[in-house]
Amino acid sequence: MCLRLKLFASLLFTFCTGTHAQSIVKGKIYDAKTDSVVAAVNVYNVNTKQSVRSDLSGSYSIIAAEGDQLVFSIVGYKPDTITVVYSMLLAQHDVTLHNEVITLKNVTVTSSYQGDSLARRNFYDKMYTLPNITGRNTPQYGFGVSLSPFSHFSREAKQKRQLKKRLIKEEQEYYVDRSFPKQWVASITGLRGDSLTRFMILYRPSYSFCRKSSKEQMLIYVSEKLKEFKKPKPTNF
Repeated sequence: MCLRLKLFASLLFTFCTGTHAQSIVKGKIYDAKTDSVVAAVNVYNVNTKQSVRSDLSGSYSIIAAEGDQLVFSIVGYKPDTITVVYSMLLAQHDVTLHNEVITLKNVTVTSSYQGDSLARRNFYDKMYTLPNITGRNTPQYGFGVSLSPFSHFSREAKQKRQLKKRLIKEEQEYYVDRSFPKQWVASITGLRGDSLTRFMILYRPSYSFCRKSSKEQMLIYVSEKLKEFKKPKPTNF
């Protein structure tokens, strides 16, 4: 009898720990003002360094454990940070984002990308800075740096290099968001609701395109894609 109880306890412990390791937080993301869903929101787990984006229906799903911190961010909204509690692992957890006032001038967003970029780097400062980089005039992204042969191949250094690549990628995505803001696209195309959301996802430009394009070129790009978007689809008989 005692042996059976020990076996049962062992199986129960394995099940619980396995379930905890594979726990998922999921739900929908809404606009606080309109109560409409928000697509393409970046959901970042600070503890696991994983990130996902909400889909067209505003739904998100990310692996997380109790105590993890999740950051919800997208251009045009104030970022929101939550700490995962046990109840979130048992039922859907919806998130509401509040609009961030962005002033439009001509066809460009006047808020400072450089300022936002610096703020994000300060937020992730401890994780972003590699301790094995030496020298006071280290070039951006680590080119020409001096590395310790021992610390460079350590597990911690490898994790930080991976995180650094992720943050660079996220900064590129944020630059695209700034160059292709939803409010501006709506004002140019006249699209609203689901139509605007579909257009934003279908015709989201690349980082390289945004970097080399002027505001006039971006305006032409949106206008051409709008014609393509509104073109009648062939009907199959």
